[in-house]
Amino acid sequence: MSFCLFCLMLVHPVHETVSEIEWNPKTNRMEVALRLDILDEQWLQKQASQPKLDKAWRVNYLMKKFRVTQPEGAGQARTSTYHWIGREQKGAHVWWFFEIEPTDANRPQWIQQSMLEEREPNYTHRILILGEPGKRSLNLTTRKNKARLDQAKDDAKSKATDS
Repeated sequence: MSFCLFCLMLVHPVHETVSEIEWNPKTNRMEVALRLDILDEQWLQKQASQPKLDKAWRVNYLMKKFRVTQPEGAGQARTSTYHWIGREQKGAHVWWFFEIEPTDANRPQWIQQSMLEEREPNYTHRILILGEPGKRSLNLTTRKNKARLDQAKDDAKSKATDS
């Protein structure tokens, strides 16, 4: 029985991204390192119909799907600027490095992450908030893709114990 469960876990893909975010008060930018599966990146690139070396499709996608300010609307001014830093492949994953600069220079109060929902509705987006006391995190899903950053849980306090 446990062997069958193990085999099922191997063939069942994990649909997740992991992001590390940190506010830099010197630059007034949210610094982001985003890890996703290389197959997800390839799928996104194919949807964007862009050459592999072109980075603009990534920034355009992030502007729609990874937000810390309101999206630009019809007749409304841009609320943030995205700065592409780079990309690094590590095994079956790829890291995207970018910064989000709010135009008002204020530290963001919330985060919204809805990447890859058009591919698979069961993604989990784990957000690790660096630079805060303790290791703080949020989990966002298709059902709840936006949260206040101050709602992040301190991982050290939420660990299960044997006692």
